[in-house]
Amino acid sequence: MAYFDYVIVGSGPAGVAAARRLAAHNLCIVDVGQTAETQFPYQTMGDALAAADTRALLGNHWEMLGNLMGETMAHSKLRAPCIAYVAKGEPAFISGGQGTSPISVAGSYAAGGLSNAWGGQLVRYRPADLALAGDWPIEVGALDPHYVDLEAHIGISGENDDMSEFFGHVNALQPPAPLVPAAQRLLANYRRRQSRSSMDLRLGYSRLGLLTQAHRGHEPHRLGQTEFFTTEQEGFYTARRTLRELRSQSGVTYLGGCRLLAYQESDEHVELVMQESSGVLQRITARHLLLACGTLHTARLVLLNRNEQGRQLPFIEHPPTLFPLFMPSMFGTPLPQKSFPVQLAATLAASDSREMISIYYPGAMLRADLAADMPLSYKASLRLLPKMLGGLLVGQVWQTARAHAGNTLTLVDDGSIRINFCHREHFNKLPHLLSEFRRIGAFSLSRLATTSPPGWGFHYAGCLPMRASPQAYETHVDGRLWDSRRVRVVDASVLPSLPAKNLSLTMMANAARIAEETLRCGY
Repeated sequence: MAYFDYVIVGSGPAGVAAARRLAAHNLCIVDVGQTAETQFPYQTMGDALAAADTRALLGNHWEMLGNLMGETMAHSKLRAPCIAYVAKGEPAFISGGQGTSPISVAGSYAAGGLSNAWGGQLVRYRPADLALAGDWPIEVGALDPHYVDLEAHIGISGENDDMSEFFGHVNALQPPAPLVPAAQRLLANYRRRQSRSSMDLRLGYSRLGLLTQAHRGHEPHRLGQTEFFTTEQEGFYTARRTLRELRSQSGVTYLGGCRLLAYQESDEHVELVMQESSGVLQRITARHLLLACGTLHTARLVLLNRNEQGRQLPFIEHPPTLFPLFMPSMFGTPLPQKSFPVQLAATLAASDSREMISIYYPGAMLRADLAADMPLSYKASLRLLPKMLGGLLVGQVWQTARAHAGNTLTLVDDGSIRINFCHREHFNKLPHLLSEFRRIGAFSLSRLATTSPPGWGFHYAGCLPMRASPQAYETHVDGRLWDSRRVRVVDASVLPSLPAKNLSLTMMANAARIAEETLRCGY
């Protein structure tokens, strides 16, 4: 039976962040490691449209039009044939409360995990974020050195501008990604207005894991508008990039095509039982086991390993609120041929709840997706969209989320996950936010805003929260399960609350912190 000092299960952002700290210490990465069965054959959206390749754009069975043709909704970033594999792990069913239909989602068995479908916003948590969200047993200072290390490893584009107080000052930022004309106009209007009068709105560049310059042998991003069709984009960071680098190191063993079924801890080691893709069972032994399977899969594994079907765990997510922003002065302008969806970031300076607002340009989406959300008939929307798109942006609001008795995860007898998500915060500052945008030439109405269904934020967390003194189904600050010496959790399961920001960089920094704690534990 093979023996390793450290075994990490999972290759998503948390897994590779922990693996970087343990790579020189007899490390094994266990991973199902699914990859796309087909590849999008075009470098840019313009090339695909010019070729009129409906199979590449819509799928063999027109999967990309599933929101129009099917009875069940699927997230627009997970319908493309080259991306759908990302969320084909263990099934989970989320209900928004009594009388609501369950929404089907799934964890990820992909190499690189859900980072294959993320938007690439990699931002730090600040002390005020943790103080507001509450329940954190560590200070931001414990994460700061890992933020710096990961930013240098990944390459973050952005600018130290009016959002720096909210995001933190970063010394090694790459130049920001180019803005589309509508976002350029919005930022210019804001800067002119801000110089003359005080505004509550703060607006600036996003912090993105997107290269605008060559970095550590990686080429800049092509800005080809293919984000909704492929996970293969040079210059855009996913955990697969780090996984490839780790697999090239002589001290790292990679066991792909393996799914962890169970583990058994003793005083001296942890024995893992895995199933290969062929169905054959394999056993290995580890001095320390680190679970980085993603919140859904990790919670499922821990419950299965203790035969605790039916037990309720806390479940935290913050599905975003979305609203259109219309800039009439930009209607009819030529559409950019190169862009990246995430354009700008904003917040309200006077707000005590520190919401984060992401500003998107939706030009990479199919018109069918955009027309479905327009307040017009479908035919009218398709006719007007080409004229309006040059002046259309989309705002996405993230709010702080905490554990709530109405939001729970349970494992049922068939092994699938059931999530009740009955409580979510209403964004009551939307009228004020829209009035601030009106001052800089972007218009919308509160009634045009929509709230994403539970599960569509993909910021799952909190099932095994870290505590200074953990109780059952909680974790120690060093990641250990409440009753364990050698089994740790390093993914977002341990985050006790979610500040109103993208969690990815903090999840990675915390995983790296726990990995270093594991090295220092002395046994």
